[in-house]
Amino acid sequence: MHVGTPPSDGAGGGLLDSLKTLGRVAVDMLHTRLDLFATELAEEQGRITELLLIGAVSLLCIFLATVFAAFFIVAMFWDTPYRLVAPGVIAAVLAIVAVVAGAAFRRRVRSKSKLFSATLEELGEDIKRLR
Repeated sequence: MHVGTPPSDGAGGGLLDSLKTLGRVAVDMLHTRLDLFATELAEEQGRITELLLIGAVSLLCIFLATVFAAFFIVAMFWDTPYRLVAPGVIAAVLAIVAVVAGAAFRRRVRSKSKLFSATLEELGEDIKRLR
C-alpha cells in the first residue's frame, strides 16, 4: 500500500460515504411516503366520486318514487272527504323521512375514515426510528 492512498476497506471516506448513504436512504423514504400519500389521495378521490354518483342516483330515484306515490295517494282519495288530509299526511311522512335521512347522512359523514392515516402512521414510525 502506498502512503497517501486511502485504504481499500472503505475506512478512508467513511464519513462522506455515510452521509451519501444517509441522504439516499432519506430520499428513498421520502419517495416511498409520497407514493403512499398519492395512493391514498387517489383512493379517497375515487371513494368520494363513487359516493356522489350513488347519492345522486339514489336521490333522483327517491324523488321520482315519492312524487308518483304522492300523486297516486292523492288520486285515490280525490272523491272522498279525506282529499285534503291525504296530502297533509304525505307531507308529514316526507318531513319525518327527511329528518331521519339527514341524521343518517350526518352520522356517515362523521364516521368517515381518517384521511391519509397510513401515511401519517408511517411517518410517525420513521420519526420513532430516527430518535
